[in-house]
Amino acid sequence: MRFQKTKEASVTTKVADVGGELRRSYRRRTLRRYLILLAVVVVGFGVAFADRCWINADGIVVGQLTPVNPISQVRVAKLRAKCLDYVSEGQVIADMQNEITMQAGAQQLQQLQIELAQTEAEAEISAKEAQAAEQYRDAQQAVSNQLKTVYDAESDLLKKNYVSSLVWNKAKADVVKADADTAAASFAVETKRQDSARATREASLITARIASLNASPELMGSYPLKSPKAGYLTQCNAFQGEVVNPDTQLYQIFNPSDAYMIAFLDPEDAVRLKIGEQIPIKVTGLAKPVSGQVTGFYPEYSGLPASLTRYFWQQEKWSQFEPMRIDFAGLDDAQQKALRASAQIAISIWRLPEHGIFGWAARLLAPAPAAQ
Repeated sequence: MRFQKTKEASVTTKVADVGGELRRSYRRRTLRRYLILLAVVVVGFGVAFADRCWINADGIVVGQLTPVNPISQVRVAKLRAKCLDYVSEGQVIADMQNEITMQAGAQQLQQLQIELAQTEAEAEISAKEAQAAEQYRDAQQAVSNQLKTVYDAESDLLKKNYVSSLVWNKAKADVVKADADTAAASFAVETKRQDSARATREASLITARIASLNASPELMGSYPLKSPKAGYLTQCNAFQGEVVNPDTQLYQIFNPSDAYMIAFLDPEDAVRLKIGEQIPIKVTGLAKPVSGQVTGFYPEYSGLPASLTRYFWQQEKWSQFEPMRIDFAGLDDAQQKALRASAQIAISIWRLPEHGIFGWAARLLAPAPAAQ
C-alpha cells in the first residue's frame, strides 16, 4: 500500500509540472507575438516617419528661350552653326535666300545697269556736243571780230565820205548778226555742258544705287540669319536647302544666365520649403549638386505643358503636384557651360514634418531649444 501511494504522488507531480510548462510556454509565445507586433508597429512607424521627413521632387531646367525665325519665305542656303553650339550675339548662324526677292533684285539691278549705260552715253554725247559747240562759237567769234574790223574801217571811210551810208549800214548789220550768232553758239555750249553735267550726276547716282544693292545682300534676296542674343542653339529645325514659311521657328536660343528650375512637389511638401532658402539640387549633366534658391509658386505651370508629359505617366496626376520656381545660386563658369535646357533635376532633402502625428513625433524627438 505504501508503494502504491508513492507512485500515485509521483504521477500527480509530473502532471503538475507538465501543466506549468505548458502555461509558461503559452505565456512566452504570447509575449513573443506581442513583441513582434510591437516591433512591426515601431518599424512601420519609423519607416513612415523617415519617409515623411524626406522631401523628394523632380523637375526640369527652363529659361527664357528666344525663338529665331525668318520674316518672309526663304530657302536655307547654308548652315553656319550646329545644334547645341554656343553662339554670340549677332553671330551669323545661317544664310537665307528669298528667291522671289532675288529675281526682283536681279531685274532691278539689270534695269539700273541699262540706265547707267544710257546715262553715261548721254553724258559722253553731251560732252562731245559741247566741244563741237565751243568750236562753232570760236569760229563765230572769229567771224564777228573780222566783221567788226570791216565795220570800223567803213566807219572811218564814212566820216571822210569815201563810202556811202548804205555800205556802212550793211557792215553794221553784219556785225550785229555775227554777235547774235556768237551768243547763240555760247548758249549752245553752256546747254551741252549742263546736259553733260546732269547726265554725269545721274550716272553717279545710279552707280551708287547699284553699289548699295551689291552691298546689301538682303535687298537682293540673300541675307544672313543672326543670333539675337548669346546662348546655345536648341530646338533646331533648320535644314540646308529647305524652304520655310514666315514665322517658322528655326532655332531657340538658351542662355544659361537666364535659366532657372521648376520643381514639382507634393502640395504638403511645398509648404515646408521657405521662400528664399537655399537647397541642394542634382541636375542632369552636372557632376556635383548645385545650390538653388526657392522663389515660390510658379503659376505659369498650373497646366501640364506638352514638354513635361514624359515626367508623368498620366496627365491626371498633374493635380498631385505643385510647381515651384527655384533660381540657381552661385553657378561657376564650368557649371553654366554644362547646363542645358530641359535638363532633369532631382530634389531630396531632410526636413522634419510640422503637422499631424509625424509633426508631434518630430517635436517629441527634437532637442529642446537652447536657453537665450
